[in-house]
Amino acid sequence: MDSNPLQKLYFSYNQFMVYDASVRLPGCAWTDQHFAQGFARRESTVNFATLLEFGYAHVEIGNVYQAQREYSRVIAVPFLVTSGKIEVAGPEEVGVKRVFPMPGGNYRLVAAQRLVDDEDESIDLYFEPVSQPLRHSSVLVADSTLRVPLLLLESSEIAGEL
Repeated sequence: MDSNPLQKLYFSYNQFMVYDASVRLPGCAWTDQHFAQGFARRESTVNFATLLEFGYAHVEIGNVYQAQREYSRVIAVPFLVTSGKIEVAGPEEVGVKRVFPMPGGNYRLVAAQRLVDDEDESIDLYFEPVSQPLRHSSVLVADSTLRVPLLLLESSEIAGEL
């Protein structure tokens, strides 16, 4: 797993974003169902709900997810990289560039979160290459705040365009 070379991620409004660097508007419009399942996504962007409403997170990038007991929430989603770079950001991080090189292609993106203390989280992001685009997301570990529906909502509108 590669450590984040930049400062900690500041997340807010219970979310952080992972998106292809070519995506101009990475924010997703959240509905009640998105909140229940813990994420809102489009083809090359996903907004994950955080365990805390506001705080900081140490982010690490890896290749293959392996279950770990300390994870409180683990969500896997289809993800397409087109630009060769992905960005990770909090919704209020204006001007912060947290860019990671990532070969173009289809991935299973796994976001694994755990609490560190009352203001901090640890977020591990795993980009597992897949030969064909995945069709469905999955909640691998659900904490007590999620109310995972039987069918996950696999799409979202762009934030502000509802």
